[in-house]
Amino acid sequence: MFLEKSWVPYATEQALNVNIIRASTIVTSLLNMFINTFPYYGMLLFYLIYNGIYTYQKWIPILASIPPVLTLLFYTDLTANRVDNGFVAAWGLCYVCLIASLAIRPIIQANDFKERVNHASIAIVFLVPLITLNIYHFSSSPVSDQLMTMIPYICITSLLLITIFYLRDAFLGVRRKSIHTVHVGTGLIHHSLKNSIGKIKLNALNIRKNVQAGQYQKIEAYVENLLHTHESMMAMMAKVSYATSDKLGPKQEMQDISVILDEVLESVEALPKIRVEKQYGPTFLLLDRVLIAECLQNICNNAVEAMRENGSLHIALEKRAQKVLLTIRDTGHGMNSIQLQNIFEPFYSTKHRSGKHFGLGMYQVKKVIEAHRGKVEVRSTPNKGTVIVLTFPSKG
Repeated sequence: MFLEKSWVPYATEQALNVNIIRASTIVTSLLNMFINTFPYYGMLLFYLIYNGIYTYQKWIPILASIPPVLTLLFYTDLTANRVDNGFVAAWGLCYVCLIASLAIRPIIQANDFKERVNHASIAIVFLVPLITLNIYHFSSSPVSDQLMTMIPYICITSLLLITIFYLRDAFLGVRRKSIHTVHVGTGLIHHSLKNSIGKIKLNALNIRKNVQAGQYQKIEAYVENLLHTHESMMAMMAKVSYATSDKLGPKQEMQDISVILDEVLESVEALPKIRVEKQYGPTFLLLDRVLIAECLQNICNNAVEAMRENGSLHIALEKRAQKVLLTIRDTGHGMNSIQLQNIFEPFYSTKHRSGKHFGLGMYQVKKVIEAHRGKVEVRSTPNKGTVIVLTFPSKG
């Protein structure tokens, strides 16, 4: 506004250097184009992230940027500081409709009333300024001038509400909960260690008591309890240390992943109410057999728990140019968008918190697959199941 309403007219009236006036006009035009187009683009990316879509589809922001780029190249006159509002209004309306559908999606999927209210509040706060901007692009003077004076106040109000929602965790902790989950995880480990230390003290006191009483035959049982507690503590710490370690060097050898799958699925096929559907054949890849087996076992165990040991588990391998896709699909209770966004966070878990569930399973899966130069994609819908796609590089 300063450049357009003050500086450029002043520079023109004072007959300043032509290059300065031209540069000021171009900068003003670029900012004007950005202000008119970025809200649509930025809002679309936000809701794609909010719905857990942009996390895995890296080509989406490039595709979404095509209309703004076209606006800049063909519908913006940089020398005259003019943007074709008609073109922006047309594709902007399409973006508004898409964003509105993405805003409604988590509201429908939410099972908790508080979550539904939070989603609805966020949708209103974001959509009102965007719809106002789109109406402005469709309008002509003097309506557009009146809307232009209203938009800054609407945006300021929205920013204040967004700040309040963020501080109150109304975004359901998409990023702030990441820190919270670490606190929960460390608290869980502390609780488990405290219980184990309590067992050690109790057994030590019992040993002392029996030694003083001369009842040496009872000591062996308490010693066994001490050794068992020690092994459990070491196993727990090893699991946490291994899963959270920054360094992970897989020992890759040519392996038939179908054989690994068969071994992992043996325990699942033994369950009477789980139907396992296999769609794969011999497929050789450079893998760390132990790490991949652990990942696949973890994914299958999660699927079985999600189905409550009653449903279908479908596993398929698909060979493509330079890569192999392993798809694992279950018919379990699925996950909502918030759970999807946090699924790879350490110590985040949708299961009951216990000494066995630290919320490191999918975090470890992601680390292992990425160490194999692959990627993990998770798609899920509440009450409809979950699909996990592991992509491995292949030499063909």
